[in-house]
Amino acid sequence: MTTKKKSQAQISPELKTYLDNIAAKYKPDPGALKRQIDNAEARYSRTQQFSDIPARLVVKLQSLILDGWRFCPSANSSVLSNAAMISVKLQKPEALIEEELKTLRSRVSNAYHDQLFKAMEREIDELIHEAAQDAQQKAVQQAAAEEAAMRDQLRAALGMVKA
Repeated sequence: MTTKKKSQAQISPELKTYLDNIAAKYKPDPGALKRQIDNAEARYSRTQQFSDIPARLVVKLQSLILDGWRFCPSANSSVLSNAAMISVKLQKPEALIEEELKTLRSRVSNAYHDQLFKAMEREIDELIHEAAQDAQQKAVQQAAAEEAAMRDQLRAALGMVKA
C-alpha cells in the first residue's frame, strides 16, 4: 500500500521543473507589495465628512469630539451649510488612523497574495487542461488502434473459416 502511494506522489522531473518555474514566476515581490501598500496609504483619508440636520449633527459632533475627533481647519470647506443641512469635516483620532491603516495594510497584502495565488492556479489549471486533452487524444488513438487490430483479427479469423 505504501509503495502505491509513493508512486502516485512522485512526479516527473520535467513536471516538477515546470511547477517550480510557475512557483518562481508568482513568488511574492516585497517591493511590489510595498508599492501597493504605499499607494493605498497615500489614498487613505485622515478626515471624514459628517452631514446631517443641525440638531442631530451637534449631538453627533459632541460624542465624536469626546472620542478624540478634531475639527479640521486646514481642509477646504470644512463647514458647509444650507437651510436644512450642515456638513462638517473632522480629523480622525490617531488611534483610529493607526487601526484603519493596519487593517488597510492587511487587506492590501491579502489581496496581493490572493491575486498571485489565483494567477498561479489559472496557469496550473491550464496545464491540467492540456494534460487532460493529451490523455484524451492518446485514449482515442489507442481505441482506434485497438479497433483496427480487432478488425484485422476478425478478418483473419473469418478468412480462416472460409478456407
